[in-house]
Amino acid sequence: MPLRAGDKLGPYEILAPIGAGGMGEVYKARDTRLGRIVAIKTSKAEFSERFESEARAVAALNHPNICQLYDVGPNYLVMEFIEGTPLHGPMTVEKAVGYGAQILDALDTAHRKGLTHRDLKPANLLVTKQGIKLLDLGLAKHHPELRETDSTLTAALTQEGRIAGTLQYMSPEQLHSKQVDGRSDIFSFGCVLYEMLSGRRAFGGSSAASVIAAVLEREPEPLKTTEALDRVIKRCLMKDPDGRFQTARDLKYNLSLALEATPTIASARGYWRLPWIVAVAMGLLAIAIFMLRRPLPATEEVWRFQIPVAGSARLSAYGSFAISPDGRQLAYFASTPDGVSRLLLRSRDSLEAAAARYRIPAIAKHRGSAAPILVSR
Repeated sequence: MPLRAGDKLGPYEILAPIGAGGMGEVYKARDTRLGRIVAIKTSKAEFSERFESEARAVAALNHPNICQLYDVGPNYLVMEFIEGTPLHGPMTVEKAVGYGAQILDALDTAHRKGLTHRDLKPANLLVTKQGIKLLDLGLAKHHPELRETDSTLTAALTQEGRIAGTLQYMSPEQLHSKQVDGRSDIFSFGCVLYEMLSGRRAFGGSSAASVIAAVLEREPEPLKTTEALDRVIKRCLMKDPDGRFQTARDLKYNLSLALEATPTIASARGYWRLPWIVAVAMGLLAIAIFMLRRPLPATEEVWRFQIPVAGSARLSAYGSFAISPDGRQLAYFASTPDGVSRLLLRSRDSLEAAAARYRIPAIAKHRGSAAPILVSR
């Protein structure tokens, strides 16, 4: 029978129900001996001696990312009470890899103690203020081989989510009812990482049978994040355990390398913006260069010159004249009746011209001048 607030379970007082599953219910409770808040997970059947032995091994673990197991009763577990939310995606590559590293640290600690989770999935991973907390480590029952005639499979086909939610994270060897080890957890971790990055499950299906077929026979759709990260996920999800990463520590190292190979601007949804940023920057640079190289507008000031020719002198037949680059002097040729041509130089501030006694360097011809000039006799 379900427990209610105020009920006693050994030395524990039930405060409120937290959730329920196929194996039993979970309650928030108080340890009346120590005065601390705990979580109690009940089971519909009494635990076997083997289960109790394994539970004691889990209780001996001490890791910040593993939910602490305090006590074991005839048909219930007393665990650390954790306030958090189940892990879900999609999320950025950096956050997914960060959470993944914490999960792998917890798995590595357990695997080194000979413990395998066997039911790694987002529902057993809580996100707290302190980071990831891994629940039910080493306590999941070994699932027997499923057949079309099994009552468990029939229930899964008619009641969505009862078993299919777990099947989608099981390794092929679990579905074949073979012996499992840490590499089975690595397959499940690949499914979890895939879901963290994409927000969808690696192996989908409308029924338990189609999910099993997907896990055993098909490959998930590529994520197209980065090549390095795709390779890590693909290796985690190899059907043959020998083809996967052999340890959680090795997987964590390769996951960190994949993150280093990922551009810092890249994320689950934003890494494609880089080409647009480059294009905009190049466009702004082109506009700046054009503005710098554009000639300055012509001055609106008009200078008018009258060139008096003394006596019988005439403008030279060459008909050419020039102004200095600073616009302050005018040079021109004039000839006398005896045919002698002279180069005359006149200042803008003077009314008389003088014969030039030196060569004027770098003078600009009238055709290249921006200021109009009036020339008269």
